[in-house]
Amino acid sequence: MSDGKSAQVRDLFACGAIRLRELSVYNWGSFHGLHTARIDPGGTLITGDNGAGKSTLVDGLMALLLPAGKATFNVAAAQGDRSDRSLMSYIRGSFGSAHDGGRTRILSKREGAVVTGLRAFYQADDGSQITLAALFWMSHAGNALGDLKRVYLVARRNVTLKELLDAFGDGDPRALKQFLRQDPMITACDDRFSEYQERYRRLLHMDNPNAPALLARALGLKKIDDLTSLIRDLVLEPSNVRDDARKAVDEFADLVGIHKQLLDARQQRDALADLPGVTEDLQRAEQDLQKLDAELDGLSAWFGEQCAGLWRLRIETIASALQQAKDHLERLEIQVNEAAERSEQCHADYLQAGGERIEFIKKDLQAAEAKLAEVNLKAARYQRVAGELQLDGRLEEAVFQDNQRQAQQAREAIANEKTQVQNYFAAEAAKLSNAQEQQRHLQDEIGEIEARPDSNIDAKFQILRDEMAEALGLDRGKLMFIGELLDVREDERAWQGAIERALGGLRTTLAVPESDFSLVTRWLNQRHTGLHVRVQVVRELDQAPEFKVDGYLRKLAWRDHPYRDWLKRHLARFDLHCVESTERLDRTPFSMTRQGLMHMDRGRFEKKDQQRIDDRRAWQLGFSNKNRLALLRQDVERLKQEILAFDEAVGKAREAMNAVERRDRQWNELSQFRWADIDVPYWQNRIVEHKNDIEQLERAGGDLAAAKARWEASKSALQDLQKRKESQIGRVSAIGKDHENAEKNRQQALKLAETGVADDLRAALLKKIGALKDAQLEDSAKIEERYRRDMEQQRGVVRARKDRASRSAVGIMTGFRAKWEIIAADWGGDLASLQDYLAHLAQLEQEGLPALVEKFRERLNRHATQSLAGIRTRIESEREDIDERIQTINRVLERTEFRAGSYLQLGMKNEQYEHVQHFNRLLSKVMEQLTSDDHEARFAGLQQVIAILDKASNPATANTQESLRLLDPRHQLSFYAEEIGAEDGKIRDVLMSSSGKSGGEKESFAGTIVAASLAYVLTPDGSDRPVYSTVFLDEAFSNTAEAVSRRVLRIFKELHIHVNLITPYKNLNLARESARSLLIAERDGAAHESSLCEVTWQEIDERLRQQAEAFDVVLTPEA
Repeated sequence: MSDGKSAQVRDLFACGAIRLRELSVYNWGSFHGLHTARIDPGGTLITGDNGAGKSTLVDGLMALLLPAGKATFNVAAAQGDRSDRSLMSYIRGSFGSAHDGGRTRILSKREGAVVTGLRAFYQADDGSQITLAALFWMSHAGNALGDLKRVYLVARRNVTLKELLDAFGDGDPRALKQFLRQDPMITACDDRFSEYQERYRRLLHMDNPNAPALLARALGLKKIDDLTSLIRDLVLEPSNVRDDARKAVDEFADLVGIHKQLLDARQQRDALADLPGVTEDLQRAEQDLQKLDAELDGLSAWFGEQCAGLWRLRIETIASALQQAKDHLERLEIQVNEAAERSEQCHADYLQAGGERIEFIKKDLQAAEAKLAEVNLKAARYQRVAGELQLDGRLEEAVFQDNQRQAQQAREAIANEKTQVQNYFAAEAAKLSNAQEQQRHLQDEIGEIEARPDSNIDAKFQILRDEMAEALGLDRGKLMFIGELLDVREDERAWQGAIERALGGLRTTLAVPESDFSLVTRWLNQRHTGLHVRVQVVRELDQAPEFKVDGYLRKLAWRDHPYRDWLKRHLARFDLHCVESTERLDRTPFSMTRQGLMHMDRGRFEKKDQQRIDDRRAWQLGFSNKNRLALLRQDVERLKQEILAFDEAVGKAREAMNAVERRDRQWNELSQFRWADIDVPYWQNRIVEHKNDIEQLERAGGDLAAAKARWEASKSALQDLQKRKESQIGRVSAIGKDHENAEKNRQQALKLAETGVADDLRAALLKKIGALKDAQLEDSAKIEERYRRDMEQQRGVVRARKDRASRSAVGIMTGFRAKWEIIAADWGGDLASLQDYLAHLAQLEQEGLPALVEKFRERLNRHATQSLAGIRTRIESEREDIDERIQTINRVLERTEFRAGSYLQLGMKNEQYEHVQHFNRLLSKVMEQLTSDDHEARFAGLQQVIAILDKASNPATANTQESLRLLDPRHQLSFYAEEIGAEDGKIRDVLMSSSGKSGGEKESFAGTIVAASLAYVLTPDGSDRPVYSTVFLDEAFSNTAEAVSRRVLRIFKELHIHVNLITPYKNLNLARESARSLLIAERDGAAHESSLCEVTWQEIDERLRQQAEAFDVVLTPEA
């Protein structure tokens, strides 16, 4: 060490050794009132009978050095067993117990309000003074440590306990604190023991935090049960790895939060991932729809343009043909006029020759022949109708009149028959229609039920539930109708109808989890369901279900489901007694019969007979719908047979109705005939008469025949020209009409084309339809209509495409809004808000997610490299510190004789624990993945490590053996001691504890180890010996040979430790060599009070001599 550094060390520890000089107690255990023990720098012996208060006095010092929860009192007597002494028992002055027959009562010296004081006064070699003190008080009777008030203080002067008690007065904490604040040499810590301990350790140079606990352990020095525990708990400093682990866990919470944000952002992105594609589909559909709308709107104008052009060309062609036809007609008119003049001349010549009478008769003959043809047609119809009606069809007036009378009678009778068959047909047709409608309804219901085999609830409710689950993204298994969770036991099926009625609307009540019910109510509120919807929130109920002994709930089977226990508690209040008779029903409120009559409260009875109680089609309880399907299929088969029968009946009714209507028409037609209309014989006779008259006139001669032949020839030529003229007139007229129609059509086309067609639309329609041809003009309207229908159909397809895209987009937005309500609070759920969602998705993909991924990666790397690497480094560093501390203790032990010719050395061994090895493997894996891009895998690995660290550093589990072995390097090691020969360096023995040794060997081993440990723990860094040096040994050598005891005490002396002994009278010779002053503790058994008496060794010798003389014992002086 350099001279400068040596000077600094000398200055630092210039105070020299610090020793306890006085120990004061006030109302402490059996010490009632104020008592002070002076401690000699050369060692003090505290002796007295067992129970006199020796340990009680020194426990007052322990109460000043250790917190109430960690101080173990009367250590020498307890020796590993739990002591029955505590801070409260010392304050109360408990001295025994009494049993009054009912309970055991602790007897105490101070049972009411109490004040207790403790003081330890230290003085250093340089004369500097340090006082540790504490006051405890309670203003009422009681033993609760939480009610105890306290003040701890540290002073850099001698502060007597009397000063403090005087300042406290009759119990004035404010006056006490005022007194303490006024003295700059005093630091009051109130009840903050940690602050107080930190201050006294600094003043007493107790750098090692284990020093107070090791001093307490040395107090009961007799044996070492477990060397590892002693070294681990009292020599080595506590590990700080737990704090690093806790910090890592706390930092990981931030990483978890970022990871949750990242997962949430990814879920948002995934929820909106399809939206751009859907939006693109929607936009394309809108564009296609706009294009089709434009084409449909311009279709008529485009056809108008096309047709107007074609009609113009055709009109030009028709106009040319019309002019040619008119010219030809003009030539024919000239020819007809000339032929008419010739025919008139020939006719005049014929009449002059006698042909006028014949012409008159021929006209009558033509009229009679025309009339006969007309009468024949009517007569044929009359005979056909008469034949169908099985009447006489002869054309005789008497027969005809008889048929007319029968027709009149038949028409009067058939009216009633017609009404009857029409009513019968209508009734049978209605039956058929109703049966077919029932069949369709049943088949639809069967289809819905088959799609949901595990439920007997009405399909309409199930469809609503499925839509709800899909829209809200909820698990269908969490949305359960109460009826799906219940069934009636097989042995109680006779009661099912009544139970179904009792449960009523509860069967279709939808049970929803408490975490999701607000989503459900919001969804229902926005829809018209067409159903009576009931929702019940599933909340945890504390009370156990209580079913009635004879209630219907005991007849139920309960589905194995997470809601099962809740449902039992929920339905318990709806339970009804099941009774077999109305007599029992009448006198039993809240009961029901098997037939479904219910007695509610206050004499109110109720029977729901809208459906038969055994109508299983209305039942809704059960875990499957097999029975309901079977019934519905039976109904379908029954309806099929009924439909066949109804169809056959309708066919027969239709045939009967048609037959009646046919006869009605026939009788009506028959009644319309008149005899004059069908009198064929009369007109046949008239024709014969006219032909005979013409034949007689034509026999007259040849001039008339020649005139007639010329007339007939000219007339035939005229008729031929007239026909040609009429034909040409018709042709001119037709062409004119064609021209007129063409012009009209052209005007109509021009009117259609008035709205105009844009060039791009005209080109698009021309490409789609093609140019019209002249041959298509007459069918242009049909062609236009055909294309319009095709385009309307395309428009319907595009509209459906748009609607699907719209529904998809709305569904995506609604689902997003339901899950991320806060984000989408200002956005709607319709297409007007589409850009808000797209902008959010773009922000997520372009900024939000990349930033979160980078932030997550950075925190992940920092957590793995800094936090975990720091933990690993801290563990390794503490392992090295432990090794260094053991070597330091070994250097002390090496110069300390254990037994003649030997010394002790501490060794340590690494213990292998599977969970520690597993943790180290996980930690190594995480560290190896530092450069990996699989951040999720790294996070998962880190999460495993942090979960282990969380458990190991959590205050609730941090002190378990598993946790300590994981994070505290002290607990990963076991310690042993080797006895080494001083001359040959050979190992003579390996010691793990005092087990198996004699009393002297145990105390020798314990004393050597504890002395060396104390020397190490109490020696500050930079010093070669302890600064704080006072140690008490309570009954340490009660069973030890004096030679061994002297050797152990010599070790303490050699290590500069201020040893003070507490021992009964029997070890006074040994104590005489180690203590310069003597304190005797005495106890008044009647008053349960102890006191201290300071005496000299001469006074002790005189007292022993007097006792020996009393018993005639001769004392031998010691050498």
